[in-house]
Amino acid sequence: MSSIENIYKRIYNDEKIRSIYDSINERENNNVNAWCHHNFDHVSNVKDLVVEIMTKLGFDSDLVEEAKIAAILHDTGAVQGKENHAYRSYEFAKKYFQENDINLPSNQLVLEAIKNHSDGFYTDNVIQLALIFADKLDIKYTRPTHIGLEVPGNRQFGNIKDIQIDIDQNSLNVYFISNGELNKKELEEYYFMAKVSNATKSFSNKFNLNYKIYLDKNEWYEIY
Repeated sequence: MSSIENIYKRIYNDEKIRSIYDSINERENNNVNAWCHHNFDHVSNVKDLVVEIMTKLGFDSDLVEEAKIAAILHDTGAVQGKENHAYRSYEFAKKYFQENDINLPSNQLVLEAIKNHSDGFYTDNVIQLALIFADKLDIKYTRPTHIGLEVPGNRQFGNIKDIQIDIDQNSLNVYFISNGELNKKELEEYYFMAKVSNATKSFSNKFNLNYKIYLDKNEWYEIY
């Protein structure tokens, strides 16, 4: 086990980090304007997607571990609300690293990824690229808040069971797997699906990949 993997495990299991995400979960479940979670389920989902993306692109295992750390810490700033949370997450992570004597080989890339995970793909920071893409892709059933499950469009996320990624040579395929109850038209008309589509396109362009998006094994032309 590498030293970076040990650091990741310490962060993942840190009660302080879990407590922050518990507070975020409670805050968002009691906020009528919060439709999607930024809780520990979300950052764990993003972490899993980041691992899948970076591993299939062939990145070094230590860099993948660092990206996992960025994923787990990327929404800590949401404890004070969604607005400007990326910068607050960066500030928290920077202080957390200092207080816990954490100095990663790619320390600056990790912090920049956290700070910029709400922004575009205009970077060569592969951790940031994977984090932004994974963050936009996490629209499965664990994402909507109680209020979000009542909002047209957003509520359809509750019908997505899983998201899978396949990267092979020069192609990227994204698979959304539903529970069979998804209202496809309602979801397609929801504003956030344009972000999902644009994120897939931008990420693919950055790595010179031809991309396709699928819903239950059928190519999903409507959201391109």
